Amino acid sequence: MIFGALVTVSLRAVATAVASARNIVVTTTALDTVDPEEPVTILAPVVAVLGAIGAVFKPGESVVDSYCFRWVRSLLPHADSVANDRGFYTTYTIRPEAEAVGVWHGSLDELEATLREEGYHFGLLASHKELPDGRREVSSWVDVGGPVCSGLLGVLELQLRTWQTHVTVFECEDGDGYLVTAHHERAAYSALTAYWHLRGRDLNVEKGRRIVTEQLADEARFEPVD
Repeated sequence: MIFGALVTVSLRAVATAVASARNIVVTTTALDTVDPEEPVTILAPVVAVLGAIGAVFKPGESVVDSYCFRWVRSLLPHADSVANDRGFYTTYTIRPEAEAVGVWHGSLDELEATLREEGYHFGLLASHKELPDGRREVSSWVDVGGPVCSGLLGVLELQLRTWQTHVTVFECEDGDGYLVTAHHERAAYSALTAYWHLRGRDLNVEKGRRIVTEQLADEARFEPVD
């Protein structure tokens, strides 16, 4: 209880400092939205930096990408009501006719290996997606424009990568293959754009679909939508 109070006071102190600083310097980023009276504007950049640290200093790709992160993401739908009360959303429904890129005719492991080769990493800082018929995502991947450096330099680099392409994967309705969906958006791992990402500012479905279609175009197992 005491710890929680200290965290709240600390966050408010940071928010007040940032809010005061923007009276002097306008950053033209989402940090300009920080408001001591709006906790979500404080938490969004804080979570972004913590997520960047986790993405760079992960305890092993096979553990984090497969078990740990997937388990954490599976809990997001159960936290949705609580998150909404605090200005966050942890799950939402997408329209496959809008975001569908194509179908992967192969195993999920093969698809994920291909995405890794294209520079994607498992996306922890993303809401959990569903389709209108109730199918839930089976995989979520993010590309911030290619691999980043290791160590603290990588965390700093992620703060400057302000755009990302987000791929979400679902099982096909007939169970034959995997539906690949995508969009392009503000980066979730940068404190400069985390709040904009949360609010869906500048989200571009067509650009995301075009990027992923080009990335998977040479894969015989990938069938793009018409």
